Amino acid sequence: MMKRNQIIRKRSRQNRGFTLIEVIAVLVIIAIISAVVVVRGISTADVNLQAELDTLKGHLRYAQYLAINDIPPNRWGISIGSPSYTLVQDLGGTQANPYHLPGESSATHSFATGITATAWTVLFDEWGSPTITGSPNIGGQPITITAGTGFIP
Repeated sequence: MMKRNQIIRKRSRQNRGFTLIEVIAVLVIIAIISAVVVVRGISTADVNLQAELDTLKGHLRYAQYLAINDIPPNRWGISIGSPSYTLVQDLGGTQANPYHLPGESSATHSFATGITATAWTVLFDEWGSPTITGSPNIGGQPITITAGTGFIP
């Protein structure tokens, strides 16, 4: 009997683990630290640039869609300047009036503050193939448009 009580005491001294409250406290501290690190690691400029790139790619695809569904030799495209870009229709060499961009109240979309672009123009023919004048670049990020197919990744 004595031996049994000694074994129980010995085992109870060795079972020293963490309590549930200690584990939860450590998890809460880790969550707070990781939230602070994530918030400081993401800059709004990067988010704005990615949003502008996504918007431009959508508008390029819209111009390509319009070109495919229009009567040749009409071509549709996007003309980009530094602070903005415009959806245009090319009527066999002469530029027509600009048209409204989807999701916009005008034909021109202005970039967010701090985002610049090189001046360039892309026009799509009836097959969706692009003709690019200039170097497609926004905020230091190149825009890729596949030459023969007009694929915009």
